[in-house]
Amino acid sequence: MSFPVDAFTLGFFLFYPLSLLTAMLAGGALRRFGFPVPKGPRFGNIDGLRGFLALSVLSHHFWIWTHVVLFGQPWTAADLAIVNQLGAGAVALFFMITGLVFYPTALKGIGNVFWPKVYIGRFFRIVPLVAVSFLLISLVIMVRTGSRPDAAYPRAAVEWISAHREVPIMGYADSGLVNALVLWSLWQEWLFYLILLPVVALGLQIASMVKLPSWSVPVAVLLVGTLSHLLQIGTGLLAFWPLFAAGMLTYELCARDSIRRWLASRTAAVLATLAMIPAVTLAHHALSPAFFPFAFFFCCVAAGNRFGGLFALPGAAVVGEISFGIYLLHGILLNLLFVDGAHILRTLPLAALPLLIPVLAVMIVLITAATYLLIERPAWRFGKRLGERLRPTRSPAPTTAPAP
Repeated sequence: MSFPVDAFTLGFFLFYPLSLLTAMLAGGALRRFGFPVPKGPRFGNIDGLRGFLALSVLSHHFWIWTHVVLFGQPWTAADLAIVNQLGAGAVALFFMITGLVFYPTALKGIGNVFWPKVYIGRFFRIVPLVAVSFLLISLVIMVRTGSRPDAAYPRAAVEWISAHREVPIMGYADSGLVNALVLWSLWQEWLFYLILLPVVALGLQIASMVKLPSWSVPVAVLLVGTLSHLLQIGTGLLAFWPLFAAGMLTYELCARDSIRRWLASRTAAVLATLAMIPAVTLAHHALSPAFFPFAFFFCCVAAGNRFGGLFALPGAAVVGEISFGIYLLHGILLNLLFVDGAHILRTLPLAALPLLIPVLAVMIVLITAATYLLIERPAWRFGKRLGERLRPTRSPAPTTAPAP
């Protein structure tokens, strides 16, 4: 049995990078056909990084599904650190991106943010596609089992669409596996928006009043989250705070021109690459000593480091723009392949299975490009307009002094 496992592993590491390349080529083709992308990078090369992260999660779950279906192993973390980091490490970097992108909002201070606009924007950016994914998963379960929505279905819908829990749908025990159990990270994102973001905004306003540097607040978040992780206290709420804090501190570093220029240099790219090698091959997740190489790498990308042009590829902007859809929907595609197509997969040579990863990568790019145009983008634009409409209008300052 050791030879086929080794053959699959070799094939996996050959076709995983090929899947990234083919997905970027597909993204480049979509861009040439007019797929809308941001006119300029919002934070360095973060937009390009997003797509690579989402595709890495797909490959990570491909590995797990192969071992579940063909080797009879339980659904669990990958045994190889580097494969596990394709999932856990990618999500850690997604959390850093969230901290980076929303830190400017917190810097305004809690009293200077129109919070309804923030939450309306997040609702319409996240919930519509999650709701569609829930309906798709429900359809898969109905076709697979013949079940129909029961009295518990509305409550399951609320649990799923809020990303709180992936409870069984219509009594189907493996409901969560239909989307590869990805909603746990969205729940952590909601905890960030609803709790950590206003707490940081309040802390920054207080820090400004008492003349403390703004970076002291994300440092405090980092320390609290690290202590929580080490002591296993409040892990459901605080465990991922160091990753969000790393994104905030990245903003602070990149705001200093001399530091940002060095982080964008070739020297920094080489050092970050060398540091990431042991980080992804020796540690199974980023909440470990690997945190520091991950954070350094992220700082470089946010500073605009091109890493040889990898994150500035034309297709990377497209794949990054649809990365949320890739992350959310790829599990359904994999589940259909490995559950409904298991009898076919078992007839294939094990070493040939990784050939499917580039095919799946292109398929999910094309599928989520469509869902982005039909669902995500219209919903996001509607939420943006609604938030602006609800913002209180301020009366313009008088141009002349009032009459005595």
